[in-house]
Amino acid sequence: MAHTLKAYYYTDPATAVTVDFYGAVASNSGIAVDSYQMGIPGVEQARNNSLYSDSPRPVYSKHGTVTDVLTVTVRGSTNTLLYTNLHYLAKLGEYARMGTQNPYVKATPYLELTPSTFSGAQTLYAPIYDCRVEMPQDWAGVSSATTTIEDVTVTIERGIWRDISPNTPTLYSADYAQSAVALASGAASSADIGGDTSALWYLTISQTGTPVAIDRAIIGFRSKNAGGGYYDDIGKFESESATNGTDTSDAVDATASGGNCVRCTFGTTTTAAVRSSGAKIPVGVHRMFARMKITGSAVASVYIAYADETAASGATFVANDSVLVSSTGWLVYDLGIVRAFAASGVFGVGALGTYQVYASLERGTGNLDIDWVYCMPTEGYITIQGMGFGASSPSSGYFCRVQNNHAGSSVCYTFVSKESAVKLPAYTASLNPPPGPFALYWILGTDSGSVFDAGITSPAVISLKTVNRYIMPSEV
Repeated sequence: MAHTLKAYYYTDPATAVTVDFYGAVASNSGIAVDSYQMGIPGVEQARNNSLYSDSPRPVYSKHGTVTDVLTVTVRGSTNTLLYTNLHYLAKLGEYARMGTQNPYVKATPYLELTPSTFSGAQTLYAPIYDCRVEMPQDWAGVSSATTTIEDVTVTIERGIWRDISPNTPTLYSADYAQSAVALASGAASSADIGGDTSALWYLTISQTGTPVAIDRAIIGFRSKNAGGGYYDDIGKFESESATNGTDTSDAVDATASGGNCVRCTFGTTTTAAVRSSGAKIPVGVHRMFARMKITGSAVASVYIAYADETAASGATFVANDSVLVSSTGWLVYDLGIVRAFAASGVFGVGALGTYQVYASLERGTGNLDIDWVYCMPTEGYITIQGMGFGASSPSSGYFCRVQNNHAGSSVCYTFVSKESAVKLPAYTASLNPPPGPFALYWILGTDSGSVFDAGITSPAVISLKTVNRYIMPSEV
């Protein structure tokens, strides 16, 4: 029964060097494994933290690193070839450390193992984080033309076995695109995230056609695990589809999402009153946004109130802090956190929570227009500011990526026109995708002081790609 065991490291992003521990062995050339002591992965607790989080939060586990110890014989028909083979092992360690320290610059070296060549054998892969070589005491005394160094100890620190190469990060991939006037939407995945613990991931934002300015992004993640049957039923609530309140009616506006909004005239009362309401908040913790503007010289004070029941059933509403709307152009305003709780503590089921948008006229004259209210999940989220799309002569090559590495840290960067022209936007990220179905939600826009608008007419593509992880290896 034949086995294969290989390691790969990259001298540049496209060129892999192969270290073959079995197949390349001849009588006077190659590296031969004499013994292979495979390590057992440790399990570490990794709490799924979030700035705005459901309660209680799930606690997942993740692996510690695995240490393998190999005893090998290095052979070479000449001293030059002998030390070339030794250098393969030394460079494997060098590039492994470089890849761990700079995971976004150097490709990750990895092991490849096939236990045998029969039809049911599965090839497994593991990222290499370090490789150390210990030579026997008499290694320098070998000087014959056909040289052999025996009992070379190779210690490899690696991740767990998995069924995909670390440099092929798309076990699951889904692309979502929207082209609405106000680029704020959401979409459910068409496939599940695999594994049995939170996945590694990277998320990209790009544009098709002729790119236009994008500076700001807010992206929310909601799993069916935590959200139940309503995990994919939130996002943008068009105000013209909600229930109008005091002094409020539908209005046509070509610059609004869908060409319509609701308009509050403050005709009968200028004090705080319910101007729009809806019942779409599912169980969990969410952050609410609204796209609004005023006409004339009006300055409106707006806040949202919410409850986990309907007003008709006697719900007690909780009011958030207010924001002042004084711009005659559309802007997206943060209306704060809302929480909905299920009856009897059963998450993901039960009645949807209710929201109410209150507004008063602080001063001046004019109307308050509300385009939409957006319910953003906070189970996982990414916020980006300063993406720089459209800053100067944009091309379709512009895209922004946020990703984490094996250690769970993350980085955000924008490719401006080519991969050598990179800027680093400000960002926050708290994303630990659990196994199963999920939905993504997003608002993309351009900066305007402390608030921003989402009025983008060029389609954008948001892509979340994940690599499954497992608490214990499925095969060893």
